[in-house]
Order: sequence, then structure tokens, then C-alpha cells
Amino acid sequence: MSRSDWLLFDRGKRRFRPADRVTLTDNRCGFGWLRMSSALLTVLLVSLPAYAQNQVELPTPTDNGTLPPPTSSPTAPAPPPSVTAQRRLGTAAQNQGPPAPEFQAGASVSFSESYVSNASGLPGAEEPDYLSSLGLTSYVHEHARRLSLDANYGGEADFYARGTVPTQITNNLQAVGNVDAIPSYLSLSAKAFAQPVVLSSLGVVTADNRVVPNGYSNSYGYYFNPDLTFHLGEFATSETLPSFGQVFFTNPPGALIVSPIPGVSTPDDTTSRSLTERISSGTYFDRFNWNAIGSINETDQSQGLLSEKAGIANLGYAINHEFSLLATAGYDGTTSTTPLNANISGPVALGGFGLTFGKSFSLQIEAGEKYNSPSYIGSLHWDLTPRALITASANDYVQTPEGQLLNNLTGLTARPDGSLGSADSVLEDGSPSSLSTYSIQSQGSLSLGQNISRYQTITVSYVEAFERDRASISLFGTRATILSGVFIGPPKTDSWGAQAQFSHDLTPLLHASMSGYYSVDDELGSEAHTYQVQGQLGYQLSRQTSIYVSLQYVDRVSSAALQALSPLTGSTNDVRATIGLSHTL
Repeated sequence: MSRSDWLLFDRGKRRFRPADRVTLTDNRCGFGWLRMSSALLTVLLVSLPAYAQNQVELPTPTDNGTLPPPTSSPTAPAPPPSVTAQRRLGTAAQNQGPPAPEFQAGASVSFSESYVSNASGLPGAEEPDYLSSLGLTSYVHEHARRLSLDANYGGEADFYARGTVPTQITNNLQAVGNVDAIPSYLSLSAKAFAQPVVLSSLGVVTADNRVVPNGYSNSYGYYFNPDLTFHLGEFATSETLPSFGQVFFTNPPGALIVSPIPGVSTPDDTTSRSLTERISSGTYFDRFNWNAIGSINETDQSQGLLSEKAGIANLGYAINHEFSLLATAGYDGTTSTTPLNANISGPVALGGFGLTFGKSFSLQIEAGEKYNSPSYIGSLHWDLTPRALITASANDYVQTPEGQLLNNLTGLTARPDGSLGSADSVLEDGSPSSLSTYSIQSQGSLSLGQNISRYQTITVSYVEAFERDRASISLFGTRATILSGVFIGPPKTDSWGAQAQFSHDLTPLLHASMSGYYSVDDELGSEAHTYQVQGQLGYQLSRQTSIYVSLQYVDRVSSAALQALSPLTGSTNDVRATIGLSHTL
């Protein structure tokens, strides 16, 4: 049998090869578990340095072997509301890419030399230095019949020739695993991450988000979520969803223990736990769709315990195939052991509509009252063409900044081809839509501290892929209303901006990319404008080896009040010029 005569296996569109490639025996399950155990052990051994990690997303080679442009603020979906989860009544089916092979693993190494004009990233410092970086990236994919694991890891060591910054060892890990323990009844899922996070957009700034002390914190965490499902005939489906997650932080070498920015405290280790019971309508109801949700959510930090207890009903009635009426009603009780400066416990009453046109367009919008004030939520997924996509979301929730990271971790999804990202970040033809990798930290995120805040977020993105080009643009905005803790300036803080990216294959071996970023951060009673531009040119020397050159520039313009607030919050800029080599093992 030839390779073209492969057969379809199972409902999940998984493929098996003929007997000359894979022998299916009664021991197949055992070998799958053995491979899975080896893969898990490999990822754990590689990711142990996460206690010392401290870098933003590490670029991953593209299909042609070159590196994508480093991004200043990778696109990430806004965290979902904790209780009033948005529904997709009549939504377009999830885009499906090609299925991933049963087992895949690989790694690559890289080495680069850079010149940086402001090694420490401090305003007024302007200490140039030469930077040597040694990196390792690896991945593993295991897709068995009832078990799957997809993980990406990137690690890097940065050495400064003049010692202006201590040697930094950074780690970046994203992993998603799932076990179908009892088919149709019980599934177990787990997610993990390791990533440096920006402490404050008003603090240290570096080109290419180069990690330095006092500007970033090492973060790593996990999230575990069993799903117990029972089908009550055609009438309803019951889901019991307990969850447990934790996020931890460590300071990079050379960092101060106490934040030097007044009103911005260092991040705190956080534990999140919840129990949700959801009963959803079955096929018996036809046009009328409903679900009833009862949940208890707790976010535990050394500063206090944030607790949310809610009972919510989501209703939807399809007038026709395209138009649906939506409603959300219930009660949300939010309390904290740290006193809140506003009463946010009260009824939830939202109403709106949904529009669905075929498999390519889905829109849901709801508006009303939540947290005793006006509230708006919504989502949009529009496949303009098989290779062009518009997405948007609006959310409203109460959380700590550290809890945001765990919320975003729940949105990390393994696609059918094994790549990791959000469920919506894939084009209709199955290819990933984003030019940047998934980030646990949202665009427009404000200072990372212990304040409990109400976050109202909106994101809009457009991406299109051409034969030799790919372009994207995203807009984002976040308003945080501080509800507890010590802060400077008004209780409402805002961050908004835009990011654009473009890549072009000049030849089959030569790849170019560029990106631009602009943001306005109004926080601590002051304002800062940040501009970033980046460009990269990569050439494929061989099938396994490529060389690249890149240039990044960042400039922050701070208001007079912000410059007087702290030595870290003034106007500053930085340039990084790099030449590097990567090799696939």
C-alpha cells in the first residue's frame, strides 16, 4: 500500500499507516502510554529551570526555517468572565486544521550576538553593552486515542560582556494535556506555563522585551480541570466542573525585593479554585437553548481571599437560522477579606442578540447591569475568506492581576494539528491566524500587583494570509477600576493601543518581517506613550540551519508627573541590533 492510500481511523480523523509502517496489536495502548511517559519526563526535565526563568515569548522558527518577528506584546485573548461565560448559540463550527501525527518531538538550538544601547532599561542610564544569547527550543506532541499532550518549550541564557546586567536564564513553556478517562462521561485536562511577565508598562522598558531586573518577574503555573458529564436523555446535559490552579513568581537575578514604583507592589503567589455545576438544554428544546450555572470561585493570596458565588441562567431563542435573542439573568455575590471600596454584589441582568450566517460568521452582543453598574460583553468570529479572519471580544469581570494570568491560561487550547493558541486564532483553511505566539499576559495589561480590580476589556483583530505574505492588525483597550488595596492616582486606570505585523517571503530561502506597536497607559495619575518598531531578515542556509539579522527600537514618552514619580518611570528608549544562527537538531 502506498503512502497515498492511508485510511481514516476513528471519528477524530486520526490517521493510521499500513502495516509496513505501524503494527496495531493488543500492546498498542501500552506503547502509547510509554511514549507519553517519556514525553512528559523530557518536558519536565527541560522545563525545571523555570524557577529561574525570565523572558518573553521565545521566537519559534517558521515553516521555512526562519524566525518570526519578535513582538512587543503578543496577541492574546482577553480572559473570559468568571461566571457569565459567553455562549455561541448557532456559532460557526470551529475551524479544523490537519490532524497531528500520533507522536512528534524535535528541538533546535540558536546563538546570537547583540548590541543594546540601554542595557538596564532605566531612564537616563543609557549604558550600552554587548549581549551573547544561547537558546534552546523543543516541542513534543503525543496524540493517542484517549490521551493527548502538546507542549512547547523555549529557554535562553543571556550574557552581558560588560556586566551591566547579571546573566539572565529565561524559560518559556506552554503545555496542554487531556485524558479521556471514561469516554463521554469523564475527562481530565491540565495546562501549564512558564513565562516572564511585565511588572508595569510604566517601569523598565527594553527593545524586543529583553528581560532585565526590576522590569519583569518570572512566572510559572498550572491549571487542572476535570469534567464530569451526564446526559439526561434528550432533555438536558449536566456538567460538574471542579478546577484548581496556581501561579508563582520569582525575582530575576539583580532585582530589588521591593518595587521602586510607588503604588505598584511586587506580584504575589496565587491559588485559584472553583466548583461549577452547569445544566444545559438538550436537543428536545429545538429553537430554545438554555443553561443554568451555579459556581463558587476563590482567588487566594497572602493579601486576602477573593470569593465569588453566583447563580446564572443563560437563555437563547432562535427566531430563525440567522437571528437569536439572548438573555443572562441571576445573582453574583463577590466578597473579599480585604475591604472593597464599592459594593459589587447584586443582580445580573443582560440582554442582546446573536447573528449567525453559515459557518463563517458568528456575532453575540449583550448589555445590561452587572456589579451594580452598566456592563457589556460580546464576541465576533468572521471568516471573510478561507485565509482572512476578523475576531473581537468584550469582557467584564472582577479579578486580581495575578488571577488574570490563570484566567488566560484556561484559554490556551491545542488545535487538531498540535499547535497551541486560542480556539478562535485559526483561519478557515486550518492555519494559525496569529503571527505571534500565545501569551499568558494580555495586551493592554496594567501593573501586576495585589489590587482587586474590575476589568473591562475589548480586543479587535484582523489577519489575512496571502501566497507569500501575511499581515495582521489588532486594537485593544483595558479599563481597570481598583476596588481594594493601596494605589496612587484615580481608581480608574486605562490602557489602549494597536499592533501591526507583516511578513513576506522574498524568495523560498529569504524571509522578511516587520512589526509596529503603540500604546497609551494612563495609570498612577499620569500618562505614558510607548512606541516600538521591529524588523528581521532571515536566510535559510540549509534544511536545518538559518541565519538572521534583526533590529528593534522602543521609545517611551512619560508625562512630567510620571517622570517625578520614580527613577523607573521617566522617558527612555533602547535599541537592539542582533545577528544570530539557528540549527534544527
